[in-house]
Amino acid sequence: MNDLIQLSSEKIAEYRAQLADYPNSIAALDVIEEWDGDLADAAESLATRNGIEGVEDNADLRWFVIVLKQCRDSICQPKYETLREKYLPAIIPPLTDIIAGCFMCPPGVAGLLATPVAIYISEKGMDNFCRNSTAS
Repeated sequence: MNDLIQLSSEKIAEYRAQLADYPNSIAALDVIEEWDGDLADAAESLATRNGIEGVEDNADLRWFVIVLKQCRDSICQPKYETLREKYLPAIIPPLTDIIAGCFMCPPGVAGLLATPVAIYISEKGMDNFCRNSTAS
């Protein structure tokens, strides 16, 4: 998961259309746009802005990569297999719950952070994302 993703402005516009009914996602997309499409920088900025501690603490591994691993270990379990066939918004609620649980952040903040994670999964493809999961 070292190959982090940077979205083009066209791709951000596509996600805006797809996630138009999700205010937290639109707010997260605004931050992704501020960071020129860099999902990791945007997620870390969202976390910092919302009082999540430890974002800057680990020099060896980016905080976003840690979040991706935590989410991968959970979302790639067999109980979430049906999400693999569904569209992007379907994976945001379980990701929000996973992020809230793993990082002890309020659901509103977790909802913001779930968007860059969901987009990362969408860009990679669920099967590729889960390929190295310890849960499957």
